[in-house]
Amino acid sequence: MIDLCNVLSVSENIPVQAHWDPIENTANNLHWATEEKFNRSKAQWQEPVDMTWEQWLKLFNPGPAQPLKHYSTTDFQVFLPPSTTNVGDVWDLDPERILPFLRQFHPGATTNLRHGQNGVKACLRAISSEYADIVFRIHARFILDKSIGAYFRPAQFAGHLIINRDTGTICEWTLSLPNRNSNVDMIAFRSCDIGFVPRMELCSLSETQPESIAWETAITAEEARKKFESALYKFTEIEWTPIEEAVELAKASNRPIHAVLLFGILDDESC
Repeated sequence: MIDLCNVLSVSENIPVQAHWDPIENTANNLHWATEEKFNRSKAQWQEPVDMTWEQWLKLFNPGPAQPLKHYSTTDFQVFLPPSTTNVGDVWDLDPERILPFLRQFHPGATTNLRHGQNGVKACLRAISSEYADIVFRIHARFILDKSIGAYFRPAQFAGHLIINRDTGTICEWTLSLPNRNSNVDMIAFRSCDIGFVPRMELCSLSETQPESIAWETAITAEEARKKFESALYKFTEIEWTPIEEAVELAKASNRPIHAVLLFGILDDESC
């Protein structure tokens, strides 16, 4: 068992830089609607809306609230395990203590998800005599304008924290949106859309980043991803069968196939 509870023993000032690119594309162009479409949606809303088209365009492309923010070492204590742990163990993080990081993007950040579950997890991915690598996964959404029900929901945030166990200092910390062709949902005026943001990331500007580390015990990034999925989604315990095998089983057992067609993926918060 490894004790990392109090490993961050040195008080430091950690600058963190924020990047938030504009939405590059969406399925229904909700983020860049024409003025005519915006006025039509505005007129259909139940309550009067005090918003111009120009404000609407800025709403879904806000950029980071604080491009550069300074944190203390104690702020990163939230990512440490609450007790002794082993490589591969997963634990819950405190959602409220994660919010200061997310609000560097936008003050409307919240970790309150639709079904009340805790969507903030961490895992000890690797350890050496000198370093520890903690990876984490965060599910959150951003309330852009509550009056019109405007929300921005990233698929997930993933990141890691590398700690020097000898010096009690932070070597590297990152938190970012997955870079894939659809990674955010948008909601406004009861309309939904799915889109792509090239980069939405927080990263530390520490000068103590190690060039290479010889990990003594480690799991791969893919293994850590599967552990997060198992902790967050019960359905991942289902044993899935390829369609070709399912057809043969149906023929052999003389039973029908109940097929469900999905748009998107199940194992994060995007459509």
